[in-house]
Amino acid sequence: MIGKYRRMSLWHVLWPLRRIALSLLPFLFAITSECVAVGVKSHSYAGFVPTPWRIIPPRRAALSGAIAGIQPSGGLHVGNYIGCIQPAVQYQNAGGELTFLIADLHATTGREPNLELSDRTRRTVATLLACGIDPSVTNVILQSDFPEILELHWIIGTVISLGRLRKLANFERRDLAQEKDSVAQCLYPLLMAADVLCSGSDTIIAGADQSCHICVVREVADKLNRRAASTVVCVPEVYQSSGFKVLSLDGSEKMSKSSSKASSRVNLTDSDSEIFEKLRAAKTSSTNDASSPEVANLIRLLSFFSGEPPSSSNDDMQFSVLKQRLHEAMSQHLAPIRERYNTLMLDDEAVLSALRAGRQRMKPVFSSIVEVCDIRTLSH
Repeated sequence: MIGKYRRMSLWHVLWPLRRIALSLLPFLFAITSECVAVGVKSHSYAGFVPTPWRIIPPRRAALSGAIAGIQPSGGLHVGNYIGCIQPAVQYQNAGGELTFLIADLHATTGREPNLELSDRTRRTVATLLACGIDPSVTNVILQSDFPEILELHWIIGTVISLGRLRKLANFERRDLAQEKDSVAQCLYPLLMAADVLCSGSDTIIAGADQSCHICVVREVADKLNRRAASTVVCVPEVYQSSGFKVLSLDGSEKMSKSSSKASSRVNLTDSDSEIFEKLRAAKTSSTNDASSPEVANLIRLLSFFSGEPPSSSNDDMQFSVLKQRLHEAMSQHLAPIRERYNTLMLDDEAVLSALRAGRQRMKPVFSSIVEVCDIRTLSH
């Protein structure tokens, strides 16, 4: 009688434990599933908040590849080449699937008229092809050819608060959100996020100075996935390249297409004489300090275009000799690019066919991304 009582007591103890163990299975499955979800990877980007532990069932097949982008707001210069174009060419030649976006909508966010936008777009595509972008394997696309980007842009606006947008756009530093500024300028970060996420790319190719923008894209992607309780877009990684931030030739700021000083940058299509004159007038240190930002910028450029690592001998080099060596290395590197560019500018069909091929290949991808980002799901 006592043994039977003991057996019944043991049964009563084990039965509730069995139910508890079964109830823990979904939680354990959530942890193991989330370990492979894109949204919870460990990253060092400031401001990015990982997705909390939960199951995120994918609503689409995972896409891959990288995206790079550039505005047709002026002639492309060596800073664009080092920070974005050359890494993109390397990625392409290594067999990676690449999409190169010509961001013509971004070029219309300023207050200046854009009467020459079509011509600048044509020149930008021709320059990319001259630098080695191959439209037969790389998707060269025009932003305005894809209304899906604007649709996703609107969807993104439903998951980002105005307060967060101000922080993401860094209005204080860029002096935005003033009465005279257009709404498009304020929404620039969200449109940029739509560019990346709509392509389905899991990698971003960008310069070293774009870390803040990449953080915006990653946070927006995470918010979309959390709102949908599903992996609807990729949270992209960054393609690490050996590029560096190229300063203007006066050393005051980053080399820029939009600078009013044409002498502050070396364009990829400049002639040898133009390169020589710009480098000759480049600012150096008045105290023969090789560590000054202006001189260090020239030494890094020499190392890049000559293919030789920086050495201590560069520190003792006279600035006139440094500029001469840089002119020789830069001219030798850019001469084939300039020649191919001049040839392409005589062949409009080469540019148009590249954009047609990219549009045809990427149209289904952009449409599928917007379709799974159901606005009725994400906005409630």
